[in-house]
Amino acid sequence: MKTETYIRFTELGVALASTYMVAVTMLQTSLYSKFKPYAVTALGPLLMSWGADPDYVDLFILVLVMALSFLFWRGGREADYGKLFSLNMLMFFPSVLDFSMFNWVNLILPYEAETMVSPMWVFGVGLLLQTTYLTLRYTAIFKEVRDELEGRGAEDSDLDKVSKGQMGYLVVLVISTAVISTVVYSAFPFVRKTLYEALTGFPYPHIIIGVLGTFLIAGATILYLRGGGEVTMPGLAPKPQEGSD
Repeated sequence: MKTETYIRFTELGVALASTYMVAVTMLQTSLYSKFKPYAVTALGPLLMSWGADPDYVDLFILVLVMALSFLFWRGGREADYGKLFSLNMLMFFPSVLDFSMFNWVNLILPYEAETMVSPMWVFGVGLLLQTTYLTLRYTAIFKEVRDELEGRGAEDSDLDKVSKGQMGYLVVLVISTAVISTVVYSAFPFVRKTLYEALTGFPYPHIIIGVLGTFLIAGATILYLRGGGEVTMPGLAPKPQEGSD
């Protein structure tokens, strides 16, 4: 199998897997259960016109989002992958709310936050979404680099070597971020307990946390802007800025 074909099938696999898992998770959330009667009312006539039972609305939604995921994959551009990630995050939102300590949707539309999935399940799906984002984000960059090298007259064997090296880098990146996320998730209950005990001695702990969070976000933004927002990879020189000599 050619390296380029392998990359495309990898993209297809992670795209469909993430959309399927996040859709199945969404269908088991309490927020979806709240809105399901409205979905049956809206989509029921369409399903009955096809000779299907309106109770199959869950299956209809699942097939619909899987079709959208496939279409976004077919597009193959970074903008298409951005739409795919937005779709997945939109469906992931209700499952996060079910375990949130501040469910602001419940303030507007009261409902019982009772989910059929566990916190570990939600974390696993979130990890899959993270993997999907990294994979599609970087493979889109890899394809741009490959097209650029091909336009410069690079041989197919050299292109395959570059692509294999890039995919190896991506595998290391995905595994590293997954391990770090898992460690943070596992350690958070202990860290939260320690921080709670430390912050209860201060008069306004929420203000302290807010200020620290603001400084962290500001620092990360400054570092990102100073780096020019460029994504760098081993063996690849950043593209020259327009207007530079």
